[in-house]
Amino acid sequence: MPTSNSETLDIAIIGAAHPHVEYVLSEIANRTDVRVVAIADHDAARRAELERRTMAPGYADPHALLDAHQVRAAAVFTEFGLRAPIVAELLRRGIFAIADKPMAVTLPQLAAIEETLAGRNLLTLLLEKRFYPVTLALRPIIDSGELGDVVSITATGPHKLVPSRRPAWMFEPSTYGGILADLTVHDIDLALWLTGYTSGTVSGWISPIAAAGTTDFPALGRAILACDGGPQFAIEVDWIQPEASPRHGDYAMRISGTKGRADVLFAENKLLVETATRPLREVDLPAGVSPAGFVFDHLARGETLQIPANEALRATRIAILAQESAANGGKPMRWS
Repeated sequence: MPTSNSETLDIAIIGAAHPHVEYVLSEIANRTDVRVVAIADHDAARRAELERRTMAPGYADPHALLDAHQVRAAAVFTEFGLRAPIVAELLRRGIFAIADKPMAVTLPQLAAIEETLAGRNLLTLLLEKRFYPVTLALRPIIDSGELGDVVSITATGPHKLVPSRRPAWMFEPSTYGGILADLTVHDIDLALWLTGYTSGTVSGWISPIAAAGTTDFPALGRAILACDGGPQFAIEVDWIQPEASPRHGDYAMRISGTKGRADVLFAENKLLVETATRPLREVDLPAGVSPAGFVFDHLARGETLQIPANEALRATRIAILAQESAANGGKPMRWS
C-alpha cells in the first residue's frame, strides 16, 4: 500500500559495505516522503558513519533493528554473500526488500529468497543502468523497429580493481561470490529488458589469469546467453580497467539488428546509431533518473514498480548460473 499524502515512508538501511548505499542516501536527501528511522551494520566504523549521516539509531544486528522498529521497507548493502539471508528475513516479516546487486551469490541463497517471497511483489533490485540517459534513449529506438530484429548484443564491463583500496571481504569467495555472479547482473538485465526474451541457455568462462596485485582473483569473465529462437548476448566483465584511466570503467554495449546497429558508450554518455537508410548519428539524450527513485515512487506514491521482483530474480539467477557454468567447464545452463 502506498503512503497517504500526510504519511512518511519509514525505511531502514542494513549495511554499508558497498558505496552503492549512496543511491538511497542521496535519494532520501531530496525527498520529504521518505525517512530513515534505523540503520544496522556489523562493522562499527560503518555503523557510526551511517548513524552520523542519517541521525538514526544504529544496531549491530539487523534482527534487533527489525524487532525494535516498524518499517515498510529496508535497503540492503551488506557484503554480497551476507545479503540473501537478510532479504529473506525481510520478506518473512512482510517488509519490502530493496536489494543492491547481487542480492545472492549462490543458487541455494536465491532459492531461499524465492521461497520466502512466495510470489509477492515485495522485492526489487537497484539496477541503475536502466536509468542512464543513454539507456532511456536506446529503449524507444529498439521498440520502434529502427534497428530491425535484434541479432546480437555485445557488452563490455571493465572495472578498476586497485586492490589496496578494496575491502578484504571482496577477496573471499564466500562473501564476494565471483566475478560473473557480481558484474554481469546489470547487462543481463538490460539485454533481456531491451529485447523481451524469456528463456534460453547461459555459458560462463572465467580467465585463469589473476588481476594485477592479487594471487587468485580472476581478471576477466564472460557470459554467453543464447535466447530460445532469438539473439545471442555476449557479456564480458573484468577487473583490468587501467588504473591511470580517468574513469572507473569504460562500459559499452553494441546492439546489432537486421536493419542497423546502436553503440551505447555508457562512460562517455553517448548513443550512436546507424542504419541502412540513415548514416551514423549521435542521438540526443534525455536527463537521467535517480537509481533509487523508482522504488520510493512505488512505495510512497503508488506508482508502478519499474523493476518488479520477477525481473530482479531473473537477472540474479542467470548471473549465478553463468558463474556455475564456468565452474563446470562452460556447461550450458538453462534459464527461464
